[in-house]
Amino acid sequence: MRILFTVSNWAGHYMCMIPLAWAFRAAGHDVRVACPPQQVQGVMATGLMPVSVLDAPDMMESARLAYWVLAINTPPQSGDMPLPLHPFTGQALGSVRDFDTGTLSDFWKKSIAAVQRSYDNAVDFAAAWRPDLVVYDLMAAEGALIGALNEVPSVYFGPGFIGTVETEPGLDLVSADPLSCFAKYGVEWTRHKIKYAVDPSPDVAIPPMGDALRIPIRYQPYNGSQDVDPWLLGPVKGKRVCVVWGNSATGVFGERLPALRHAVESAAQLAAEVVLTAPVAEVDGLGSLPPNVRVLRNCPLELILPGCDMLIHHGSANCLMNGIAMGIPQLSLALNFDGQIYGRRIDPQGATKTLPGLLFDSEAIDKALAEVLFDNNYRRRAVELSRSVCAAPTAAQVADLLTTLARTGELTAADVADLVADR
Repeated sequence: MRILFTVSNWAGHYMCMIPLAWAFRAAGHDVRVACPPQQVQGVMATGLMPVSVLDAPDMMESARLAYWVLAINTPPQSGDMPLPLHPFTGQALGSVRDFDTGTLSDFWKKSIAAVQRSYDNAVDFAAAWRPDLVVYDLMAAEGALIGALNEVPSVYFGPGFIGTVETEPGLDLVSADPLSCFAKYGVEWTRHKIKYAVDPSPDVAIPPMGDALRIPIRYQPYNGSQDVDPWLLGPVKGKRVCVVWGNSATGVFGERLPALRHAVESAAQLAAEVVLTAPVAEVDGLGSLPPNVRVLRNCPLELILPGCDMLIHHGSANCLMNGIAMGIPQLSLALNFDGQIYGRRIDPQGATKTLPGLLFDSEAIDKALAEVLFDNNYRRRAVELSRSVCAAPTAAQVADLLTTLARTGELTAADVADLVADR
């Protein structure tokens, strides 16, 4: 069979899909990954075949613009927040008023043209390649249009904690067809029409799925690959804390993130060792750090976390799911509103704690960090949560079920129940 994945211009949205694509390949199916040109190298690094027919606005620019809008509309009494970066240059602003809104017209024109071009290219490619099944990520709904036009099943794959019919602001991305990309081809679509959704979320925190048939899948961490540093195989003396300082954190909000910086310094006082993984540019911009902070450059989390007692990050679903899968207690300093929503959904399980990362409160960070690191209840609940996630069907089993969907055109709740029972 021919299996087509459509992925967006944000790697964190599709990394969770990679093991499923591998499973299809291992089962002998022909797999292609339709992506924007900016993601070709990332897709190639997974061993999969990219097809750079999609297009998209610059996601980092879009994210910085969203934060600028938030900053300019946040009342001063809400607390101190880092000044936004210039949405298009990424340079620091002296004031939120220093951004010339007159440049927005060209940005929106280019963004709209890119999205419309992406859907048209996707349709043309699918007409030539004729996939039997389409799997698409949160921001690549081109896959849903391809499925409708080619009369083949399409399946939404969420990164965890994000459902099909979200009503929470910040999670209702691509909820309908505002640019008439579907309507152009005579297709009516909203996220309410999604029939099948592969979801790695823990059973205790399943997001809203509407009428979609949820297909659970075991979350298999994938964050790239690199040579294993021998020190990771050695003994761990005392508490070890991992801090993720990701591309999106500084790329969107800049290096002036006192909450994350304070978390590194606070963790260094409480733990024997702090492992900080960050992009090269961010590492160079950090300056001097406590002597017990070991800096790694974009090291995959699956190499670090097995030896750690705690994970601190900026609130992404990708980081959360990595920590959950590996049974690690977490402190999320959520920089975006979506990260705070994830926290509300998973924190009641007692394995994670979420604080707003943009509003700097050193006492709250110190207290939360010590609590998560030294309260054994967090470790116990994290292990329990990991066991529940690891009990979900494997990527190979889900690939087999989706092959049945492609062959028959339909799945039922009983089919999914049988899959879960087989585990």
